[in-house]
Amino acid sequence: MNDFYDPQKLKIGQHVGVELDPYVLNYPVDSRKTTWVADQGGRPFVLRFYQSGKGKVEDFLQNARKYASVKHPAITPNYPPFYSNLWVFSTSAVCGGENLYSFLGKYPDGAPLNVVISLFDNIAKALDQVHKNGLFHGHLDLSAIHVVNGLGIMTGFGSHNWMKRIEESEMDARLFPPEYLKKDQKRTEAADKYAFMRLLMATLLGESILDKDFSTGLPDTHPNLSEATWGRLVEWCRENERHRPKSLAEVIRIIRANLYKQETSDSSATKRAVKRYVRTLSPIKLTIGSIAALSVIAAFAFWANRPPAEESIVATQPQQTQPPEEPEKTSFEALPQVLEEPLASGGTAPKIEKVPPATFIMGDQGHLGDDNEKPAHEVDIPRGFYISKYEVTFNQYDKFAKATGRPLPLDNGWGRGQRPVINVSWYDAKAYTAWISSETNAEYRLPTEIEWEYSARADSNTAFWYGDTVKAGYSVCDSCGSQWDGVSTAPVGSQASNPLGLFDMHGNVAEWIEDCYHDTYEGAPTQNQVWLANQCDSRVLRGGSWFDIPRVGRSSTRYRAEPELKASNWGFRVVRIIQQSNDLSKSE
Repeated sequence: MNDFYDPQKLKIGQHVGVELDPYVLNYPVDSRKTTWVADQGGRPFVLRFYQSGKGKVEDFLQNARKYASVKHPAITPNYPPFYSNLWVFSTSAVCGGENLYSFLGKYPDGAPLNVVISLFDNIAKALDQVHKNGLFHGHLDLSAIHVVNGLGIMTGFGSHNWMKRIEESEMDARLFPPEYLKKDQKRTEAADKYAFMRLLMATLLGESILDKDFSTGLPDTHPNLSEATWGRLVEWCRENERHRPKSLAEVIRIIRANLYKQETSDSSATKRAVKRYVRTLSPIKLTIGSIAALSVIAAFAFWANRPPAEESIVATQPQQTQPPEEPEKTSFEALPQVLEEPLASGGTAPKIEKVPPATFIMGDQGHLGDDNEKPAHEVDIPRGFYISKYEVTFNQYDKFAKATGRPLPLDNGWGRGQRPVINVSWYDAKAYTAWISSETNAEYRLPTEIEWEYSARADSNTAFWYGDTVKAGYSVCDSCGSQWDGVSTAPVGSQASNPLGLFDMHGNVAEWIEDCYHDTYEGAPTQNQVWLANQCDSRVLRGGSWFDIPRVGRSSTRYRAEPELKASNWGFRVVRIIQQSNDLSKSE
């Protein structure tokens, strides 16, 4: 048996791994010195060392290799483990930001709904995705989630699942599911769902709620959620596995719906108290209570059927109850065509234009495109949406960057102001949409490919909304006839708008899209939604730029880029979701 190096003996500055390109230990993350932040070749990594008392080294290596295959923006990447006669450790990327425990210190009484949604939306989708593949986090707690630009990201994903038992040294015991307390510790995706619901409650109510018994300590209502929504959340927090939610994305969906309108409920304080009491009862007590209740009902029925006494009885007219009023509906037609929502910190969000529901042919229709634009296919947009009239400008992005303490992106010496922001990654663009959402209490995100292409086409089926060839005054690209061609960006709105009132859909800057990149449209959604993937290594850019030849700026052209990359010809615009009538669903 190998005598592996004792992690307790590790020191700052020590070289581990191979001699030619070692990792240099910077500092330990935990008091046991089993997890370290280290540098290799100028890049930071997290190293988790094998602990001989926790399990077999074979299980450690097999587990690390299995979880190295997990790819999702809400999960820090894991890499294959290092193994030698001396060193055994797994490697993952450094997340940055602050852990959820620290972040929740800003909200001792609970965070606003838009903050909750920003934190947990991608985490919910990531967990639903990996659970389908039989994988799970295993030790999800306040330290295993980091907050980066308002978004929640899971760290150390699956890193402890090789251990015989997960103990309090690996996970906050307040998040332990009941099955972790048994002699034979059962670890499945259900444990993630249990911890997720408790973390969600800690964010909605404040971290101190974790110190209370959820069966009796949860409040009867939540000030920002309808009674129906709150009741479902409380039900999903019950300890038995059968009560845990089947889809975590569905949990976030019903919370998001409350940003727009609350579900109606006729629940009274008495009913809420009864529900709260029932949550505390064991199955045996519930059975006994049910039998007793049935006995009372039967006795009452028998008593009611007895002939009335001969004394006089005063008959009363039944009260006429008015039907509850229907919740006020939002009519799409009644919404303003152009909207510029105020920000809580002052100023306004990007000006947005209303786009109605539609059906159109998406993809290459003129046989001018690449394989990734095929096959052309019909797509339905059943619900209208708002999209920004202009690409997001430096003025707008700089306000966000200063408010959140982010570095200002370079402008390449071309000027800021009303020029489109450049040198921003997909993650930067996503962070901006999360900030705008929190500032307006509305839901902003990047466009889906479907929304973007329809907005660019504006009911056309030609290469550009104005025809099959570029014309001066309509686009900014390498040879489109403008003064900025091949030189720099132009101030937004310098060229003509399309029939939907949108500017710079062709050229100026290419625009980040919400979707994962796919090589073709095989299996593409036929209704408007975000198109994700099991391994989302690349995101989509659309529209071409001042730097690109005209062909790249066509309505159907699409190309890929790594989400962390930045360029002087890449920017973005935003979409605002519209909640209509009783429709509470969103594009996922």
